[in-house]
Amino acid sequence: QPPTQRERPIPPPRTTARRLLIAVAAAQTAARSVVTPVAVAPMATPVRCGELLCQRDSYARAVSTVVVSCEPRAAAAAAAPGKGKKGKGAAVPPPPLPEWEVVLGDTVLFPEGGGQPSDAGTVGGVQCSRVDNVDGLARHVLSAPLEPGTAVDVVLDWPRREDNMAQHSAQHLLTAIALRKWGYDTTSWGLGDATSFLELGTPEFTPLMMAELEAEANEAVKAGTAVAPSWHSVADVNEGRVPGLRKSSKPLPPSVTGPVRVITYDGLDTNTCCGTHVHSTARLQAVKLLRVERAKGACRVLYVAGGRVVSLLGSTFERSALLASKMSVPQEELLERYDENARKAVEHERAAKSLAAEVVTLLGQALRCRLDNGERALHVHRPAADADFVKALAASLDEALAEAQGLLLVT
Repeated sequence: QPPTQRERPIPPPRTTARRLLIAVAAAQTAARSVVTPVAVAPMATPVRCGELLCQRDSYARAVSTVVVSCEPRAAAAAAAPGKGKKGKGAAVPPPPLPEWEVVLGDTVLFPEGGGQPSDAGTVGGVQCSRVDNVDGLARHVLSAPLEPGTAVDVVLDWPRREDNMAQHSAQHLLTAIALRKWGYDTTSWGLGDATSFLELGTPEFTPLMMAELEAEANEAVKAGTAVAPSWHSVADVNEGRVPGLRKSSKPLPPSVTGPVRVITYDGLDTNTCCGTHVHSTARLQAVKLLRVERAKGACRVLYVAGGRVVSLLGSTFERSALLASKMSVPQEELLERYDENARKAVEHERAAKSLAAEVVTLLGQALRCRLDNGERALHVHRPAADADFVKALAASLDEALAEAQGLLLVT
């Protein structure tokens, strides 16, 4: 993490001592970047989902823990019906690679839930492709087995987590603003590979609303609003006794025994949530709304947040620069050049149709002369002719062909 304002030293004179201080600071920064696993006490009973280390501290990147259990994973994908070609000669899919489900004492790898995909990483040096919440236990899907009782280091794929966490946190922020400002509930949301969306319960969401929502979201980002989890009993959640949390019309399902994790965006939003969140809205960097898609009485607002904003800006600029180069204009004049080219294309199309009509008239006259001279089978070879040209030519010769009982072939 960068030093706070109080930690920043006063710049010393440009001397050998200054160079020494710079070297020491660089070494300290490198040391801070090394991921040191958090140590947890060995336990026979694993921490349940909702209180995992990844949910207590979203910025913990590694943990030293113990393997509680390891079981072969059922090859459900191989038995899925209706997949691939059927019948004789159909390709036989290769058998799935063996996988194992491992339960740990604790973990920094988030199990899929609440719309947020699971984390990935390594457990004891073995690749973990996903984590599932099965009956309240985080089951890590590994490519190799681990012996129960073994001490292991769990290391998080941080870039993946940071991206997922930014999109998820931005959804909470946008949802809170849309609810407070217009009373629109978020009926669903989705985190995609390139963009994410939240679905608002309204049939109309105007460009002006988009601009207002984006502006308020980025004001909250600049404000650096604190985000923190807390845990409460099922009774307190169901009865609305959690400060800031609205009492739901539906109680929590009986399978939820608590404690229940609640996420609070200070002064903005309080909600039950199992997912990972930024510690401060400032870590979102920026939120960009892209477009609105209408879907069955609702509006889907597509957005990007965090590092995706910079990536999208970079890729958009590169495409714009490439297009400007091909059109031989500065990027700022792309729209004007497009309008000019579109106008010219319309003019060229009109001129082409006029010339084609003249060709049809002249060619029709020549073909009628051939019919008058006794020919019955007329062949016209025009490789560039389109369907409209052929139809127009046939129409101009319709009566003459009928009278002479002739035939027209256009290739």
